[in-house]
Amino acid sequence: MPIIGSFAGGSARGLGGLITFAPAGLTFDYLVVAGGGGGGNNHGGGGGAGGMRSTVTATGGGGSLESALSLALNTSYTVTVGAGGSANASGNNSVFSTITSTGGGRGQQPSVNSAASGGSGGGGGSYGDGTSSQTGGAASPSGQGFAGGSGSNNAEPQRGAGGGGAGAQAANVVGGGSGAAGAGGAGVATSISGSSVTYAGGGGGGSQNTVAGGAGGSGGGGAGGGFGTENGTAGTANTGGGGGGGSGNSRVGGAGGSGIVIARYSGGQAATGGTITYSSPYTIHTFTSSGTFTTLTQQAKAIGGTITFSGGFAIHTFTSSGTFTPSQALSNVDYLVVAGGGGGGGGYGTNAKGGGGGAGGLRSTVTATGGGGSLETKISSLASGTAYTVTVGAGGTGGAGSSGQSSNGSDSSISGSGLSTITSTGGGRGGQFAQSASSGGSGGANGPGVGGYSSGSTGGGEAGTANQGFAGGGGLVYSNDDNGGGGGGGGAGAAGFNAHTTNIAGAGGAGVASSISGSSVTYAGGGGGGAASNTGAGGAGGGGAGGTSNGTSGTTNTGGGGGGGRANPNNTNGGSGGSGIVIIRYSA
Repeated sequence: MPIIGSFAGGSARGLGGLITFAPAGLTFDYLVVAGGGGGGNNHGGGGGAGGMRSTVTATGGGGSLESALSLALNTSYTVTVGAGGSANASGNNSVFSTITSTGGGRGQQPSVNSAASGGSGGGGGSYGDGTSSQTGGAASPSGQGFAGGSGSNNAEPQRGAGGGGAGAQAANVVGGGSGAAGAGGAGVATSISGSSVTYAGGGGGGSQNTVAGGAGGSGGGGAGGGFGTENGTAGTANTGGGGGGGSGNSRVGGAGGSGIVIARYSGGQAATGGTITYSSPYTIHTFTSSGTFTTLTQQAKAIGGTITFSGGFAIHTFTSSGTFTPSQALSNVDYLVVAGGGGGGGGYGTNAKGGGGGAGGLRSTVTATGGGGSLETKISSLASGTAYTVTVGAGGTGGAGSSGQSSNGSDSSISGSGLSTITSTGGGRGGQFAQSASSGGSGGANGPGVGGYSSGSTGGGEAGTANQGFAGGGGLVYSNDDNGGGGGGGGAGAAGFNAHTTNIAGAGGAGVASSISGSSVTYAGGGGGGAASNTGAGGAGGGGAGGTSNGTSGTTNTGGGGGGGRANPNNTNGGSGGSGIVIIRYSA
């Protein structure tokens, strides 16, 4: 039976109260499948499957399940996913920590080489002289797969044997006749990924003239080529299946399929690396290519995002959209949800300026929230095994003068079954000549020349969303265009500034600092306005500065607004808004 992952460690009572011992390690189930061997050319044998070692359901070679692996915490382990062998070449080993599975043996090309041993052995080809040995390769080391079959040495039709599979030896091909070439040995099914998948089937043998090639073994084995005209089929990627042997008339064998490494353990995420999924009660890491498996300092109670620990909290940080799945019920969950910032307005015509983009809306249960409101209410409960959708909003595009208006940032959110969706609104775009700014999480600022304001007047900015951010500032209009300036975009913590006096653009509104990540970080500053000389500074929290030419983009994963541009004298671009961020934390 599989061994469920668990921490080594514990606690005891002694003088001074409860003493807690730091956990020393975690126990993992695993599946390690090597790359399959390539099939032999010219009525060649099928490639042997990659060796398979598993602690779940069944393992290769008909042996007992492997023992689970104990790994230290806060340690990195190299994961190697073996490539499949090309035609006439054996597969490559796969490795996870101290566990190595051996690449599948190559199938034989008659009169050129012999079938190779491997995790599963390659199949013998068919020479047809009545005397030459066409013996299949052995499974070596034992306990990972089976031997390949021996090919026919009779006269035509020549028929190669299949490569061995993790679950069965390939049959020998005896005598002549009209039957197909030998089939690859069957692979082995395991449910370590959360559903039953079969891996490591042997490749089918190749044949000559009117005879069909051998079938690939279940678990990704490639079919052998037949009828004297077909190449062997490649083994399926990430199954470790052997490649099929080529048919006669110099047809080539198929490549072996690449291997795979899967690790799993009970409970929430305790490591990084591979593609991480959750199938109750297990967290599962799947490597389809080589990488690094790094254990965390302790185990979380959920999977999703980048996980850190600080001050007794587990913290999941999403810098792009993803899924948050608790491995046990959670209560009183904190969050920070910041939307994408709005793009700054571009410069248009002769010396026209753009307003700064508004910051993305900010909602938080920790330290402070956007718009000067009260802290948001914590999430009362999240259900075990439920996948909650986390959306991280993109920043809006900067304006491109006459050829394109700036755009609002996109919303960020947390949603899922039984949860009232938490949404922060994307920041409003900055205005540019003859194109108004927009409201948003924080409002965009207008540039001069919006709305027909007279010389020396200031056009107002757009509103923010209540309890998420503030309004943008207004642009200043002068009869001499180059004396005006764009307003600053609103921030989560303060309104954007109006442009004022000659050639002084408005600064972006300040963002809001939060310590949800374990240290104080400021998010959601508004973008500054563009001007001929005294450009508007970006608001604290990632707001982009206004430009004397192009505006500066908001900082990635802060929700900062983009800075406004200034035509000088050609059309220029406003800065793009910074993308948002979502952080979820709970007691560890």
